Amino acid sequence: MCGLTTRHFFNILCDFGEPDEYISEFLRVHPTATICKKITDLIENRRSTRPLSIQLLGKDPQHLARIAEQLGNCAIHGINLNLGCPVPKIRKKGVGGSLLVDLNTVDSIISALLNSTNLPISVKTRIGYWHASEFDEILKHLSSHSISKLYLHRRTVRGLYEEQIDLGCIKLAKAELRCPVIANGDIKTASEALHIIEETGADGVMIGRAAISNPWIFRQICSLSHSSQAFIPSGSDYLDYIERLKNFTDGTGPSEHRMLSSMKKYAVPIADFVDKVGDFSCKIRRAETLREFHGACEKFFTAPDFNAFGSG
Repeated sequence: MCGLTTRHFFNILCDFGEPDEYISEFLRVHPTATICKKITDLIENRRSTRPLSIQLLGKDPQHLARIAEQLGNCAIHGINLNLGCPVPKIRKKGVGGSLLVDLNTVDSIISALLNSTNLPISVKTRIGYWHASEFDEILKHLSSHSISKLYLHRRTVRGLYEEQIDLGCIKLAKAELRCPVIANGDIKTASEALHIIEETGADGVMIGRAAISNPWIFRQICSLSHSSQAFIPSGSDYLDYIERLKNFTDGTGPSEHRMLSSMKKYAVPIADFVDKVGDFSCKIRRAETLREFHGACEKFFTAPDFNAFGSG
């Protein structure tokens, strides 16, 4: 997720509970694109030794292949093609989810990537652009390539993040493809993750937004999958997490406004997850100083009735 799943955040997960593998924020590929600093920083300075794939977002097979070839010389484990980003400003550029309206170009891109590197090529997609009925045709095209994994967000592109989730698409993909199929989209808790795997036969789950609000979720999934009691974070655990997030900017000398803005990007999803009433979420959004921000966090997370799965 752009601006959130940085090297610093991945390093936090090393202490809170890691996923089995990582996929980077997308690297935007255009005619003059290079492997940018945030990607090289992630590759070279991350703490984890678990597999890392770099996600590419683009529409030109030639330039995507050029970047993939360069990445083949880096210490990574795979390349992931983004065919699912539904954000309107991304779609307007003809990349991400908008590529699902031109599956011939998708074929050309995947072929170019496979021919440019020996790294595994995985795909992250949605089940269609306009309608779920498009998914059969998408699967036919994907099945003609030797992709390593399919990460499947179970909504259409036009459905953004509000459309009802389609569980049946996972079973369809499993029947059509020879590669592992990973479920993505609206997975908020460890119990939901395991339910989806059991219900659909998915080979795993991909989690992004929920890891921001609950960085212990991968640890919880692991515990529940082994019939153990899942870790439940306390208010002090969340305060420690927020303190670590603040340290992202240590040594760079940002203004208070910039630091507050950075903190809010992470704190708003946290507040939305743990605050059913909405008072804390409102205070976080309206905070105008770091002192006001941290005061709201301290008051909420030290309250006697704090509940990591929804206070209020």
